[in-house]
Amino acid sequence: MSTRNSPSAPADHPTSRDTELPAVRTALPGPKSQAIFARTDPCLTHGMASHELVPFVEVRKRGYLIEDADGNTFADHIGGWGSSPFGPTPPSVKAAMDAAWAEHGMEISVFVPNTAALALAEKLAAIAPGRIGRTQYSVTGTLAVEGAVKHMREATGRPLIITFGGQYHGESTYFAAGVSSDLSNVTAGSTQYVAGVVMVPYPNRFRSPFRRGPGPFDDCEVLDYLDYLLVQQVHPEQVAGVLIEPVLGEGGIHVPSQAFWDRLGALCRKWGWILCVDEVQTCMGRCGSMFAVDNWRGIDPDMLLLGKSFCGGGQPIAAILGTDAVMENSRLLIGSTYGWVPAAAAGALAGIELIEAGGVLENVRALERIFHEQMGALRLEVEQVGDERAAGALMALEFVQERRTNRPAQAFQRAVHQACLRRGVLGISQVGKWHYRLQPALTMPAAVFADSCARIAEAVREVARNPPAESATTVEGVVEADH
Repeated sequence: MSTRNSPSAPADHPTSRDTELPAVRTALPGPKSQAIFARTDPCLTHGMASHELVPFVEVRKRGYLIEDADGNTFADHIGGWGSSPFGPTPPSVKAAMDAAWAEHGMEISVFVPNTAALALAEKLAAIAPGRIGRTQYSVTGTLAVEGAVKHMREATGRPLIITFGGQYHGESTYFAAGVSSDLSNVTAGSTQYVAGVVMVPYPNRFRSPFRRGPGPFDDCEVLDYLDYLLVQQVHPEQVAGVLIEPVLGEGGIHVPSQAFWDRLGALCRKWGWILCVDEVQTCMGRCGSMFAVDNWRGIDPDMLLLGKSFCGGGQPIAAILGTDAVMENSRLLIGSTYGWVPAAAAGALAGIELIEAGGVLENVRALERIFHEQMGALRLEVEQVGDERAAGALMALEFVQERRTNRPAQAFQRAVHQACLRRGVLGISQVGKWHYRLQPALTMPAAVFADSCARIAEAVREVARNPPAESATTVEGVVEADH
């Protein structure tokens, strides 16, 4: 998905605060963070009181750094899980939200039409891809997915939804059935009790679900499997639609081929399936274009879901977008009290305008190029670096025990994460996974990002000198085998 366009400066020129580099001066967690944990852990659930992955307490953000209670600073490659696309809230987004608060206060936009919400709906109709022009208000990506499923079923009169393994569609009770995120603990207690969802593997050129050993593989083979299901288990005329992430996020940043999209689109047209693209993680510049689907030819979605970066770093907001055929005559009641409150809508519009002002998308492409240059060289050097993948400012390193088999290296990934923390880099690490992810701010200066990549490379080399022992099974007891 790389582009060769020459990068230009982000919309706002970086200041000394923006180009400050991280520094860790204490053990982690430091004494002040430890004292806070001692007070607050008894107030939280067991999972929230675990501090292995983030062993500090944030007290503030400045520039592109997180500062903890002990004065340590970390380069922020989590970015509010994508909801802070420009680092700390940009002045233009904050000003727009402040003005909307002053004018509207808290308002239920699904019931009381207001200028802030309607202006954003108009903007989305103008910039949405293809035939899409209608909007349903929502407040989170989870609710947008739930609403989209209802729209697909209403528009077609059909019961089934096809989704792809490893995708993350939120944490509601129902559509946890369409979530796997690589690990079964995400869906424990929900998937097996829900009907109406058909799951097939996500297209993956690095690790085939059907064959052992290293790739690259043809990612269209998952559609061969889907064709098999249509004959053996599911009649295609029972399927309402397909729910797919254009880039697999939680599952390790996998980018489908043009051939995959061509064939999936043909299947949707043949059987009358609605193509619903979940862009909650990939929209608004995250993949180097306003929408990730813009990076391929001929994708013509019927529905498109927005969240995370859509808020511009402001308040929670999400959206269900669709064509006239899907949404014009809908009678569904999907609205929520907090869907598109005026301040959130105003902030989201200001975020879109910040991208349209220029420089942001070019900077994202520059960050992707830096990642490939530095991590690609590391892959050639270190046996355990199986692959480096990026789609704009969504990036991942996948670790393996050895390239001959591509067996996952979960312990190696966790050790790399800890080594990165000691060097002042906070990326996305999850227990049981073997890929380490980054999602820097879209406007992070190239020099700051390159410094983080160099620190990550140092961390990988440190762990590779004495690799940790790997378990014979994953955390959920799934045998790795030579797979």
